[in-house]
Amino acid sequence: MRVTKHHLGIGFEVWNNQQSWFWYVDNTNRNGTIGAAASESDAIAEAHSSIEEISNSNAQPGWECSLGKLARYLASVCDVTA
Repeated sequence: MRVTKHHLGIGFEVWNNQQSWFWYVDNTNRNGTIGAAASESDAIAEAHSSIEEISNSNAQPGWECSLGKLARYLASVCDVTA
């Protein structure tokens, strides 16, 4: 069963199959990142790391960057769950 979670305002999925855990982050640039891990907590940690990389590499100038940071902050303090 796939579970959708959020980190920094970006959604990701975690699921297991045959004693392995998988994660998928849907990047807004129509690219995605997928990976495998030994445990659910490792999969979540790796997805979080991937999201943080995406967030850092998508730095935008001026007000767009500020709004992006505000959106990520609000998502983290509001504990958005699906």
